[in-house]
Amino acid sequence: MRTPTPTARGDARGFTDAWRPARGRDNPCEVSAILVVDDERGIRALCSDVLGRAGHEVESVDSAAGALAAAARRRFDLVLCDINLPDQDGVSLLPRLLVGDPPPAVLLITAYPSIDTAVRGMKLGARDYLGKPFSPDELRLVVRRALDEDELRRAHGELTKRLAYGSMIGDSPAMQQLRDTIDKVAKADATVLITGESGTGKELVARALHFAGRRASRSFVPVNCGALVGTLLDSELFGHLRGAFTGADTAKRGLFLAADDGTLFLDEIGELPLELQPKLLRALQDGEIKPVGGATSIRVDVRVIAATNRALDEAVKIGTFREDLFYRLRVVEIDLPALRDRASDIPILVEGLLAKINRDVGRDVRYVTPAALARLAQYSWPGNVRELENMLTRAVVLSKSDVLDETLLPIGAAAPRGDALAEGAEADAEGALPTLREIERLHIIRVLAHTEWNKRRACAILDISRPTLDRKIEEYGLRREDPS
Repeated sequence: MRTPTPTARGDARGFTDAWRPARGRDNPCEVSAILVVDDERGIRALCSDVLGRAGHEVESVDSAAGALAAAARRRFDLVLCDINLPDQDGVSLLPRLLVGDPPPAVLLITAYPSIDTAVRGMKLGARDYLGKPFSPDELRLVVRRALDEDELRRAHGELTKRLAYGSMIGDSPAMQQLRDTIDKVAKADATVLITGESGTGKELVARALHFAGRRASRSFVPVNCGALVGTLLDSELFGHLRGAFTGADTAKRGLFLAADDGTLFLDEIGELPLELQPKLLRALQDGEIKPVGGATSIRVDVRVIAATNRALDEAVKIGTFREDLFYRLRVVEIDLPALRDRASDIPILVEGLLAKINRDVGRDVRYVTPAALARLAQYSWPGNVRELENMLTRAVVLSKSDVLDETLLPIGAAAPRGDALAEGAEADAEGALPTLREIERLHIIRVLAHTEWNKRRACAILDISRPTLDRKIEEYGLRREDPS
């Protein structure tokens, strides 16, 4: 056997250099950095020899202090650690070895394997253990299994991230900051309130939070609170027992139970009826729900993400939204940027949306003229990305070639960015500007007049649900004969 040359440090780092193989056809596997911690020279030599020949970089030390010093110098992919070390119990050393993102896989070595020791080590994060004496084949097998498992986890993480962020297109500072925020928030189970204008992609962000978090393998259940009213929403969220109300011929689980161990996304949370808000508050506070017609509460483990394009703090002031529920939902708030505030993303958005639209409609429009891009960049986009996608879909359908030019974009007379709400919102003679509520009221009146009070068409133009429109009409006291 070749004798390794010790280094001046006296920590057996010579094994790293003595047994580092040349990479090439004889060693096709990826090189992993492995630390061996054992006070027996024979075990250190065996591990360095076998794992070095397998294509890994191996460093060995004989104590817990040496292990911590080595781990402080560099990152290791895997650590083989003896339980009985001269200066510290190997199991108690685990928390200090399992650092980094991701942490190394730790395999325990012991001459006295026992169930209690194994269980204690696994609880502290050890991946597996080897009982002394072990053969080279056993060593190779357990190390290869741990490294393969880490590779699968890494690949799964990359696929999950692609699933989470695949539809979030853009490289602007605002989008980069948004992704950074999602990365941080996704790892926690805190309730999140997503705010932003209509069409900014609130459900995409909710899905990203789900698929980038620990619940990614469980259900993501979306519900539009504005599309359901009264008992129907109560039943949808919390379920009902058979016979709980007229038409309840069978029992229903409800969306909270459907999302158990996963994520429930409550879109348009501002439309949640006031009478249902205490039940949602209890579900968030206590993790319990009570089905309609039921007398017993059911425990649930659900992460709740809510979204709204309304100013909930204003709804709290006027009494249409509970203050305690507002603060319970807004543990973390993520405000999405409007498209006009990240106009530099429009070219890459157009490219991504065209690929999707071509697949959806069976066309192959691949080119966008500079004039068309310029026109898209100058528009204010009050409907944000949703409006951009709809406009591109129309252009692709009407295009007679594989080129999309400015004549296919009906936005020639559009207001410049920042002036989309100028019409009807001018200052009065004394220079006073209208409030947001006044602008909203005037816009709803104009849309209703334009549609001759056809509420279905008005909802489509305003991009809101029928219950929301009815509530707005009542809130502003609108009548069909209102001239302004």
